[in-house]
Amino acid sequence: MSGGKLLFASGLFQPKKVEARFRLTKNPILILVDDPRERVDWPVFSRLLTDDLAQELLRNEAAAKIVPIQTLQSIQQTETRYAERGAREIGELAGAEQVLWIEVQDFLVQEEVEAIDEAAYAVVSVRVLNVLEKNKYKVRVFPDNPQGEIVSVQLTSSEVSRAKTKDAIAKELSARLSLKIGRYFYDYRPEDFEGEAP
Repeated sequence: MSGGKLLFASGLFQPKKVEARFRLTKNPILILVDDPRERVDWPVFSRLLTDDLAQELLRNEAAAKIVPIQTLQSIQQTETRYAERGAREIGELAGAEQVLWIEVQDFLVQEEVEAIDEAAYAVVSVRVLNVLEKNKYKVRVFPDNPQGEIVSVQLTSSEVSRAKTKDAIAKELSARLSLKIGRYFYDYRPEDFEGEAP
């Protein structure tokens, strides 16, 4: 066994972790996938992203409590002025302390593709809001940029061909986005994700 492998196996050398960019509260968090420009033409995507991201955060202990999607659906159905409310207010109605606000910037899913590099893609902005803060200038706690962190994922034409259906394509985009977004909120070792799709 070489010296480097021996140090690694003995635990004396551990690869460096990438630190979380922001630590979420251990109190309830609402994941709000918002599509104000109506870019998503496949409604199942928003639900998939909410579920996948919740699982990613819980699995990596970045969050302890996620407000169930059924709570948000109930608010959407019963709150007469839902569309007029901001993300912080929706979080307050849901009983959350923070809102992980995912705003869709662009989205494309095609089942019939030609040989192109980006046959399917999703682009979102990510922000964390403090529901308890009433001052609109202090509500956003992550990131510093008011437009949020821009996160994008794509599938090539061959990946889309293998996926075959819009549901399968949306699931793959959601899984990739959840992983990329989740990494903002927990420590990880880059080698833990070697071989993962970008």
